[in-house]
Amino acid sequence: MKLTLEKALKEIEGNRFFKAIEDGELIKISYRFNAPSVFDTPVKRELRGITFSRKTGEVVSRPFHKFFNVGEHEETEEEKLSNREFVAREKLDGTMLHPVLIDGEVKLLTQKAFKNPQTEKGEELLRKNEKLYRAVRELLQKGYTPILELISPQFQLVIPYDREELILTELRQNRTGKYLLEERENELKEMGFKTPPKLTGKLNELKRKIENAEMIEGYVLKDLTVKEPFPLFAKLKSPWYHSHHYAFTYLHNIPDHKLFNLFLQGKADDIFAAVLNRELRRKKQKRLEKMVSLYRTLIETAEKLSDFYGKPEFEIRLKEEIGKIKRKHSKDFSHLNIREDYVKEASRIAKRRGKFENFLGTKLYTMLKAKEVVLTDKP
Repeated sequence: MKLTLEKALKEIEGNRFFKAIEDGELIKISYRFNAPSVFDTPVKRELRGITFSRKTGEVVSRPFHKFFNVGEHEETEEEKLSNREFVAREKLDGTMLHPVLIDGEVKLLTQKAFKNPQTEKGEELLRKNEKLYRAVRELLQKGYTPILELISPQFQLVIPYDREELILTELRQNRTGKYLLEERENELKEMGFKTPPKLTGKLNELKRKIENAEMIEGYVLKDLTVKEPFPLFAKLKSPWYHSHHYAFTYLHNIPDHKLFNLFLQGKADDIFAAVLNRELRRKKQKRLEKMVSLYRTLIETAEKLSDFYGKPEFEIRLKEEIGKIKRKHSKDFSHLNIREDYVKEASRIAKRRGKFENFLGTKLYTMLKAKEVVLTDKP
């Protein structure tokens, strides 16, 4: 899929769940919230860190498109995947980094940042490996993005890696988005890249291989016979990883405020993917969707009210907007005591361009926990 800055910005115009992050001559676009419903078009699925030149509008660094866990999304339902033959790569438990050329030098980016401790560590490792640095720069100069995974004891997630390393997880053509690792792996290895272990098979075969495996996050499954808008990718997590990462066994006992907190932490999708009981999964996903919908409305409201913060009419507009929230969401909630002071403070933070979304997420969690906001039991 060819993509330009103009097309990407048009796609997210008026959409508060994506953001453009600027740094010098670069513009990076990524999502604010990781929920399947956010990625409702092929273009939006590309907006997870993709980086453009402000001057030319062209893609200069293209990380993975958004793809889903097995069972998490309509396209990754097991019945739809069961007869496909996949290339499977070990999914590493690290940090995805994607490079860009700035004034002829290689810089590493994360999905939502131009610079952080992980990018600094990645660049340190590149500087220590001259062959790898040259290889990354050469590919960037030719219009490709080598997508890297940083593994390091310094940034341990679950798996306790005992080494620091940059692993090539994919190669994408910037202009078209084509994935090229499988057809160019030998050449890439000669250039100095290391790649994750690879195997092939159908879904059930791969599940059997991983069901008793330890110290592995899982596999990234790829069906490259699917071409447009991008190949079929899916994440298959290992039972071991699930059991060490989250307490998911008793999903039916998770109260709503804790379920919402999992969403805020970006962990809900992994838990849903681990639950085999479809009815339970559907029920909990529906409850989460209602809470996320309310959260989005609160964000939109605070952003709207921020224009009036400090003005005489603010208090009147605040009461009007909270009334609108209650009318909009009353069918999903038996109690909807939205705290005016929380929305007011969020508006103040938004006016100062602070992280009002984080503030509102925390406060909605608090209201759910205190039973000031209570979901109905209706399906």
